[in-house]
Amino acid sequence: DPIAASLLTWLIFATGFVVRPVGAALFGHLGDKIGRKTTFITTLLLMGVATFLMGLLPTYAEIGLAAPVLLTILRILQGVSLGGEYGGAVTYVLEHSASRARAFYAGFVAVTPPLGLALASLTLVTASKLLSPQDFAAYGWRVPFLLSIILTAIGLVFRIKLLETPLFEEAKRRGDVAKIPLVEALAKYPRYMLVGIAIAAGHAVLAYTATGYIFTYLTDVTRLDPITANLAVGVAGLFQLPFYIFNAWLSDKVGRRRIYMTGLLFAMATYYPVYLWLAGVKDVALVSLGVFVLILATAFTFSILGTTLAELFPTRVRYTAMSMAFNLGIGFFGGFTP
Repeated sequence: DPIAASLLTWLIFATGFVVRPVGAALFGHLGDKIGRKTTFITTLLLMGVATFLMGLLPTYAEIGLAAPVLLTILRILQGVSLGGEYGGAVTYVLEHSASRARAFYAGFVAVTPPLGLALASLTLVTASKLLSPQDFAAYGWRVPFLLSIILTAIGLVFRIKLLETPLFEEAKRRGDVAKIPLVEALAKYPRYMLVGIAIAAGHAVLAYTATGYIFTYLTDVTRLDPITANLAVGVAGLFQLPFYIFNAWLSDKVGRRRIYMTGLLFAMATYYPVYLWLAGVKDVALVSLGVFVLILATAFTFSILGTTLAELFPTRVRYTAMSMAFNLGIGFFGGFTP
């Protein structure tokens, strides 16, 4: 049944979010105890291998229910990895940056979700154009998953060359390292944890309304074919990139709150009208424009989200605390939004 299939697909999507706090606790602990760099490499490898293995999975026609079960397991591994990845990335950049330009440099981390969305969509479009429909259905859908191992290898080369952050090195020299970072974060900073979860949740609803549910909407309501829908989202994602960097830079001048609130208000004013308008649009350029407007709200919220969360906590628990706040907010509000 197509409706049941769609709901179950989104449920598998959501499982990766539910386990993200597990990854935040695990890798946050390692990041605050042994260092940002080593943990950073581990999360990359776990994500890269899990994504690559998705491209090798047997289909439902070949092994029955074992296929979606294996997919769910790999999705869980992705979620655990991402639970520690984003907090580590932002922490690493923040602890290398001058205070007057923290958000600007962390903005280059924030720009990676729309870039990744665009690359994933356009890779799928390219694979579908190079192959016949029969070949794409048979094996072409695997290509984007298999190609991900190239990005993993490139990322690994760069990360091995990274130095540990000066703030963590200084804390380690002073012996100012938390014994159990998660317990300390919850005991000493419960208010900031709740604030961080709320901030992350606000962005999560915007992000997965704009970039998650949009695929189902374009194919089921607008009645576009999946390739055209991916093309529209990919183009819209690429055009977002400068806005993330600009908003991050601007927040160093005018403050985080003004940028974040602008994104929330922009979404409240545009999401319903844009979705209603997209229901009757068939032209791919106009669809791209509509999706661009939807994603634009997140260029305000996500551009400063990581910096805002990291600045709530001290060095000794920063990796763990911001990762937990981020992934609880994103996981339980973003993962189930579609």
